[in-house]
Amino acid sequence: MDDQDRNPQGVPHLPQRTSPAASRPGPVALATELRPPGSDGGEALARLAVESGAAGIHLGAGCTLELLSGAPLLATALRLGLEIPSLTVPMPDRALGAGKRLPRLCATAPDERAAAIQLSEQALSLAGSFGARVAEVDFGGVSLTATPADFARHFARRACEQGEPGALVLQRALAERKAYGGAVVDACRWSIERLVRAAERGGARLAVRIAATPWQAPSPRELAELRDAFGDALPPAWDPGRLSVLATLGLAGSEARLAALAAAAALVVENDAVGLVPGYLPGLGVRAVGLAAFPVAAAAPRVITGAADSTDAEITAAVARAG
Repeated sequence: MDDQDRNPQGVPHLPQRTSPAASRPGPVALATELRPPGSDGGEALARLAVESGAAGIHLGAGCTLELLSGAPLLATALRLGLEIPSLTVPMPDRALGAGKRLPRLCATAPDERAAAIQLSEQALSLAGSFGARVAEVDFGGVSLTATPADFARHFARRACEQGEPGALVLQRALAERKAYGGAVVDACRWSIERLVRAAERGGARLAVRIAATPWQAPSPRELAELRDAFGDALPPAWDPGRLSVLATLGLAGSEARLAALAAAAALVVENDAVGLVPGYLPGLGVRAVGLAAFPVAAAAPRVITGAADSTDAEITAAVARAG
């Protein structure tokens, strides 16, 4: 993670652009996070998408390979005239048990990384069958001795100014990430080489989920390094919630880097942040000042995500604002 101009206790702020280019927004899809399909096979989400005016469904958290093959989610969506333009990988083969997590594509351990690649390849092999054009790639978390729980506790107490405990935890985390950065980037590169080929076979593009904190990968700098290696085969996902958390930590990067991310984005994930937590339904959290001034590629599909307890009215309002 970059460590310049950090101000974790300040108002989220990004470099300002004064003349954003106008662009026609892409289609809007509701993420499965809003109405996880495990209980009803996706019926509630599909009907909410129709009623709210969304064009489709994004297969994200709560969706499994098992559900894709055995539940009526895809059939219901297509019967109601909905698109399924995008999905997130890796996708678990079945619902994760308590205390379990997905294997990570950024894992430095080859066995774990191989398991994450296999799950991702299985999802990508299905993408073409339901017309998905973009696969958001979640590389997962990075374990550090300076823990996110420690930092979050100090952040909640507003003890993150220079010299205070929270700032010291963040400094240690950034130093560890810098030391481990080469190994993390190598692991990501290894995964990408496999996933690019799998995406091509499935007729989809990859879109990289950017890290919101030092405890995730890839950071904005690491993503820039990976994009130097893979070029247009590795566009980012533009994610205002995650970028707002980075801005809160002072780690969002320069105006030029943000402009490049926006221009190259293959997917837009519409969400807000509260403190250190992204993933709030648009309108229920905050976004860093200045994000709206970075125009995103017009054709990029847009995904509205948020908590499962968001009301139908709140979701409908978010779709209307995105339209």
